[in-house]
Amino acid sequence: MEKSINQRYVLTEPILPMLSGMLYSGKDLPLRRDVVFFVVESTDEAAKEAYIRKLREVAPLSDNRFLHILDVGMEPNYIFAVLKTFDGKPFIQELKGHRFTPEEAVSKVLELGKGLMDALEEGISGCSVHAANLWLNDDGQLKIINYWEKGTHAQRGAQGLGCLLYQILTRSESIPVTFDTMEHRLREALAAIPRAEQELLIATLRRVWNDQETLASLMLVLQSLQQETAVRQEVSMPVWDRQVREKTEPERAYEEEEPVEEEEEAPPRRSFGRAGRKLLVGTAIACLGGAAAFVWLGKDQEEPPGKGASPAQTEHHAPVQTPHHTYDKQAGPEVAEANDPNQKQEEDEIVVVPNLIGLQNDTAGKQAMAAGLRFEFAMEVNEREEGTVFKQEPAAQTQVPKGTRVKYWVSKGKQQ
Repeated sequence: MEKSINQRYVLTEPILPMLSGMLYSGKDLPLRRDVVFFVVESTDEAAKEAYIRKLREVAPLSDNRFLHILDVGMEPNYIFAVLKTFDGKPFIQELKGHRFTPEEAVSKVLELGKGLMDALEEGISGCSVHAANLWLNDDGQLKIINYWEKGTHAQRGAQGLGCLLYQILTRSESIPVTFDTMEHRLREALAAIPRAEQELLIATLRRVWNDQETLASLMLVLQSLQQETAVRQEVSMPVWDRQVREKTEPERAYEEEEPVEEEEEAPPRRSFGRAGRKLLVGTAIACLGGAAAFVWLGKDQEEPPGKGASPAQTEHHAPVQTPHHTYDKQAGPEVAEANDPNQKQEEDEIVVVPNLIGLQNDTAGKQAMAAGLRFEFAMEVNEREEGTVFKQEPAAQTQVPKGTRVKYWVSKGKQQ
């Protein structure tokens, strides 16, 4: 099939039916390039004019997580948008054939969420992130196709990203009616990852489903999960390598035995983009004390009476490299088993408390963990910038046993 438009474009074949139109492949003849067309049939002149205005409003957006609009126009029976083409296919066509790891799924949803937040700064909001409205590049990047029309409540914002994460993990083209059904399939898809990470994802998605997470707070949880996963993988890899060497080359393993724990640099923070920097400092940090801290850092309500912390506080344990590890559901991060023979040795080791004042919340926690300390934090109104540590106990440079709990206070900003 070929259809000429304005003596410049040629539609070659349909690619995918969309909610309000059809996606076609085609060519831009003067520039000799392949393009994609979004075509909406209509004979109502007023409706076509309104639709063209919507297209032109979003056309300046050049974010690489969206298919760029190159041109728009009208014909007697339809409106069209010319979109920049990329290697790849509509994601919905590839969904069942691609198996992504949970880490890859979180990374893709996180990256798409950054695009949504940057688009908010351009006044673009509410577009659908359902798998049927996404393009999958050959390099694995997801791009939004139609961002000028509003998606349904379950397709946009935090809930849209949560449902997309479910679709990627379970390779499902549709969304269940109830979260209980979703949870059952999620647990099957997440069976290979540590229990603590399973519980984090499922608890977060339940809150998203119940509209208890904002886009910004969901992004904070996903980014924190991504960073925690990276730290876990970096910490656990030397242990695995050492176990392999001990089995295959016992003498060499004895001679080259690595220390029990090495200090690591905190993984670099990834930018959320222009809108992310504004929204995360405001909305997300404010939500962290309630929403994100409750599902990720909290777990406090599950602790025995007398040992619980308030919802605005959390405790982390520094990872300990030993031959055997387990995951404590309440503590969250990786900790050594209770009967570990090296535990007494770790407790006797003396470390220096780092200076956390002036750092951002997530950076402060990583600094504490890198020093071999546990940590908890509380959020309070303070003159310091939102999300910044303004007080800590024990003080910086204090010498304490390894595993000591450091508490720090994070500013919620000035009282309004």
